[in-house]
Formats: sequence, C-alpha cells, structure tokens
Amino acid sequence: MPRTYFSPEIKQQALALVLDDHLTVAGAAQQVGCSVNALHHWLKKHRQQQAAAESPTFVPVNIIDAPHSPVEIVVPNGITIRLTDASPRYIAELLHALVPC
Repeated sequence: MPRTYFSPEIKQQALALVLDDHLTVAGAAQQVGCSVNALHHWLKKHRQQQAAAESPTFVPVNIIDAPHSPVEIVVPNGITIRLTDASPRYIAELLHALVPC
C-alpha cells in the first residue's frame, strides 16, 4: 500500500481539531482523512516541540563584588522578582531554587 503524505496545513488542521475544538482523535482523523495512528504521531511530535520550546534556558550569571546590588529576575511565566538588598549567596540559592529539577 503506498504511503500517503499530508501537507503541514492538513496536519495543523488535524491538531487544531483535537487541541482547540476538542474532537476525539478518531473523529479528527476521519475528518481530515488520515489514520488514527498518524494523528497520534503528529500529536506526540507537537507536544515534544512544545515542551522543548518551554524548557528553561540557562544564562550565565556573574556575581559582582558589590554585595548588595539591586537584582531583577524575570521568569518565563512573566513573574518579576526584585531584590533590592540581597547577598550574592542568597541570589545564587534563589536561582537554584527557581530551576525545575
């Protein structure tokens, strides 16, 4: 049986039917004309790409000699942490605590 190729637009449409419109995988697959297994594969790949895009980025931090310099940390979810009077050791411990294990 020949292999069927689907355009990126068809794949996006199928993903949107499942993720946005909350159709079942079987229903979405039937609507776009692909197999259930193919759609499961596309969903898995999509979720892996999403997870990779949301993974933390490590930025080198140089702690200067000034023991109590103001520091502002912006985490990926948009929360801003402002430390006006913190020691370098405290800042290092806080950064370590913010990194998911």
